[in-house]
Amino acid sequence: MTPPSKSQAKAEAKRAFLIEQATICLAEKGYAHVSLRDIAKESGVSLGILHYYFASKEELMLEVIASYKERFIAELEREVVAAPLDNFFPALAAVLGRSLLEDRKLHRLWYDLQAQALYTPVFLEQVHHTRNRLHDLIARMLKRLQTERGAALAVDVSAASSILYSVIDGMILQCLLDESRTAAEAISRFQLALHHVLESLFSSGSPATHPVERGD
Repeated sequence: MTPPSKSQAKAEAKRAFLIEQATICLAEKGYAHVSLRDIAKESGVSLGILHYYFASKEELMLEVIASYKERFIAELEREVVAAPLDNFFPALAAVLGRSLLEDRKLHRLWYDLQAQALYTPVFLEQVHHTRNRLHDLIARMLKRLQTERGAALAVDVSAASSILYSVIDGMILQCLLDESRTAAEAISRFQLALHHVLESLFSSGSPATHPVERGD
């Protein structure tokens, strides 16, 4: 494989920098309240330079979400799917909890994108792509639990994946909306609910996950 030239490497670094700056702006203020001019100003570049790398705000938003979700999915792959099953639930709870603490604003941006996708067709393909990848990842986790733990699912893998994805997605949204609780309290409730949902998906009882103590 031919290594990139200095000019290509410089352009790629600049593009990555602009995506990083756009991520900060969009995550802080939301899609509807940020313009390309705002992002250019925060990035210290002209609007023309920003337009050179990204044709529209929609294109930049898609790049921001793709970058964030790739990192999030990679964490799940590395720390949960490929991890020893003895540590399956604590690993899953840790990744999701850490993400809620460290990437709270990026999660808000993901829900913003999903809402925009209802009215902006260009976003719909990215939403479907990301959701399908997450469904596939969950399905592989459930199949592994079935095979290596001998725990039978109460429904087929596709249905179980949809249920688990919907619960996780909905619980994360509740955590983001529940300003009356501390982050630690919200995450504790989230992890407890996740444990019980996982148990309910297996007809033979618990898939040998470990419950998380509930906070007051």
